[in-house]
Amino acid sequence: MAVITEQLFKIGDIVSESGAYVCVPCGFIQNFSAGERFTACLACLAGTSDGPEGYKDDEAEFWQFAG
Repeated sequence: MAVITEQLFKIGDIVSESGAYVCVPCGFIQNFSAGERFTACLACLAGTSDGPEGYKDDEAEFWQFAG
């Protein structure tokens, strides 16, 4: 199985590999399972109107596979 290392994902993308993903804006680590969809960050709310500047919509890519 190939390990995803540099690719970034946005809200609504389907998780291809179960594991821990890092929120690029804040560093929070959240687990996702294969087949789920990426959601807004639970810690900094990236991907919402309350999130950090530059990461306020679901088109922003900010989840990165951590392992």
